[in-house]
Amino acid sequence: MNFMSYVAEVSRGWDEPNARDMGRMTSQPNTKAEMYILNDGIDMKAKIASMARRLEELEMKKMQEVQAISQTPLQPMPCSICRLYEHLVEECPTIPVPPQYKQPAQVPQQASNLDQAMVNLSKVMGDFVGAQKSINAQLSQRIDIVESSLNKRMDEVQNDLSQKIDNLQYSISRFANLNKVQEKENFLLNLIKIPRVSIKWKLKKENLQW
Repeated sequence: MNFMSYVAEVSRGWDEPNARDMGRMTSQPNTKAEMYILNDGIDMKAKIASMARRLEELEMKKMQEVQAISQTPLQPMPCSICRLYEHLVEECPTIPVPPQYKQPAQVPQQASNLDQAMVNLSKVMGDFVGAQKSINAQLSQRIDIVESSLNKRMDEVQNDLSQKIDNLQYSISRFANLNKVQEKENFLLNLIKIPRVSIKWKLKKENLQW
């Protein structure tokens, strides 16, 4: 296949839908089976100039399409419910408002039973609180009695112990005084006994001499 012919064929298909892919599928030769051949009689300059003009035409066409798309004004979308342009769909005044849920009226008998149950519960709670207060008062009174008894017993034990300590100190002091008196008496007796012994020895000695 002629190389320039291939290029011209491909360039002609650029402005057609899917022409690029179709050209690749139908016009592209098998590179393994054949090669592009340039004939000696082809005017290369004319072919290149023709290709350049073709490229310029395609570029201008693409630019015009892009400009046309960019210059196309955006058309507002109407409301899909009332077909007006003044508001959005979620702001349409013709949307039906869902009915509000209303709680069904209670049966008077049920209300009466509920009130009675509340009264009974309040009474039970009041009785429980009153009983608890009474128990707390009795417990506090018993604690006070036990505490008073313990304090009284501790005072008695302390007084008894103090009395015993005083008696013991008195006994010790008295015993010490008795010891002192006994020592004095023994000392005096010793003083008295010493002259008598000497006198006896003296008399005995005189009798022996006689």
